[in-house]
Amino acid sequence: MAGFPRNLYYRLLKSRHPFEYSQITDRLYVAAWPAGENYDEIVDLGVCLVINMDWVPPDPKLGEAPLRLLTLETHDTPLTPMPMDKIWVGVKAAAETVAEGKKVMVYCKGGVHRSVVMACCILISQGCTADEAMGLVKEKRHVARPQDANYKKVIQTFEASWEAR
Repeated sequence: MAGFPRNLYYRLLKSRHPFEYSQITDRLYVAAWPAGENYDEIVDLGVCLVINMDWVPPDPKLGEAPLRLLTLETHDTPLTPMPMDKIWVGVKAAAETVAEGKKVMVYCKGGVHRSVVMACCILISQGCTADEAMGLVKEKRHVARPQDANYKKVIQTFEASWEAR
């Protein structure tokens, strides 16, 4: 939270979406902005890696063992798409976690766009096509909107770069 105005942080926490999550696969969850009060519930799910795709600093409690917290501060607009380098960092961390037989939770403020893009990219790294990944995430998380044009483009760009690697 260094450099982030504390009063703004706490106002944002109070205005955040309620914590809720969707299980996408046996090892992958997508969520709306969790806080420290959700720590036990996340641990009880067996999650080991929490990936924050929001621009708001995460609750520090989400980084306490046994959880590992990866913050990939992400702004996204049609004019400023999600940075591919951050997506690759998240996909690599998720792949390592899943290879160890552990679970991953990806979140952003509403669990609708940024976390959904990351989840789709993780699924692509596990063998799904972009269309299959977007379909599965949408099926499991009804509020997800991976087909919105600018997000779909990021997912398809990742798929192309994944295939070219």
